[in-house]
Amino acid sequence: MLRFKKTTQTVPTAVTRDGKTHTVNRSVSKLIPVAPRNWDVLGLQAAAGIVLALTLVAIVWSTVSIGELLKGGTGYAAAALFDAAWITCIILEVLARYDRDKRKSARRMGAGLVVLTSGAIFWHGLEADSIPLAVVGALVSIVAKVLWVAVLKHIDRDLDAEDAAWLEAETSKATLTVARAQVQRQVARAEASVLGELLAIEHQHRATADALGMSREEFQELRVRALGAVEPAPLTAVAAVGKPTDSTDQTESTDHTEISIARAHAGTDGQNTGTSNPQVTTGAVPALALVKSVPLTLGKSPQDLGKPQPAPAATAPARVAPAASGLARTAAATAVPVGTIAEAVRQAVALGITDTEAIAAKVRDLMPTEPNRYSVRREITRQRPAIEAARASQDHIAGTGQYL
Repeated sequence: MLRFKKTTQTVPTAVTRDGKTHTVNRSVSKLIPVAPRNWDVLGLQAAAGIVLALTLVAIVWSTVSIGELLKGGTGYAAAALFDAAWITCIILEVLARYDRDKRKSARRMGAGLVVLTSGAIFWHGLEADSIPLAVVGALVSIVAKVLWVAVLKHIDRDLDAEDAAWLEAETSKATLTVARAQVQRQVARAEASVLGELLAIEHQHRATADALGMSREEFQELRVRALGAVEPAPLTAVAAVGKPTDSTDQTESTDHTEISIARAHAGTDGQNTGTSNPQVTTGAVPALALVKSVPLTLGKSPQDLGKPQPAPAATAPARVAPAASGLARTAAATAVPVGTIAEAVRQAVALGITDTEAIAAKVRDLMPTEPNRYSVRREITRQRPAIEAARASQDHIAGTGQYL
């Protein structure tokens, strides 16, 4: 039979008096249909309430019995462990009502814990020289457990094989998302720690260079001379990310190496090439893993780096000519290639070339391999005083010739 419930609601209503209208609240009574009582749910709630009350009685009884068996005091706290254990298994059964395997495991574990609890109560009855106390007292916890099994039979929801597999796949996907987020957070924390260490080392190097009144490049060169092999340069790996990398950025090979960022070659696991801002796509290694060893020469010869070298044979000093003659150009074109950028710059100046662009072009002609243009510029800047002196000498000779 359909039942209704009478309720009173407030409804805004327009009321007009003397030609003026205002909105006022008016109480209106309505009949709302009421859903019929679910006697199944009510019966299950009543049964669960009764079993819960009996479980509390069983907890008190077992705690007192086992506590006396353990000589009271802290023994009562230890006695509460027995009932708390199998009641926890009941809660796990409710949570696993859609998973048959997990529910079965929790039920078996709870049954074993109830047997241990009943055994302890039975032992207490034997210690009291009372067989009825031992037998009936042990059955209290067993009866409570059996009643819970009967109630949980109405709560369990068994799924067929296909539905259970689908639910397991959905659960696995959600678990994978959570696990990936946790791993990515750990990776980000590790990368931040590594970056902090690198920046701290670079700050220490810069502070030392400032204290010595040297530039960062001069301090790096000093470390090469002092140590014989340079340690990884922290800022090279940090600052090079996002900067353009020249395709010819390869210096002369020596036995010194430096850690720096270099763009990966084509087809290197998702790392972009040919752009001015290297990125890492999904599935590739992080940016800090792009560190690899590249040669370090600083554009210097082994003699410039402070290594002991055999004394070269005495040669006549090079004479500075006002301009390179055709014979000089021919000789330069057929000259033996030099080994370092510094030697190539000195040879170009000795040929009477003092213009920066001309010196750089001549160095490329003299080197057996294509040099790094940044290293060439740096070496020209370092030898600028000698170049200016050669240019002044050329101007003086040219002026003397005009005067004569």
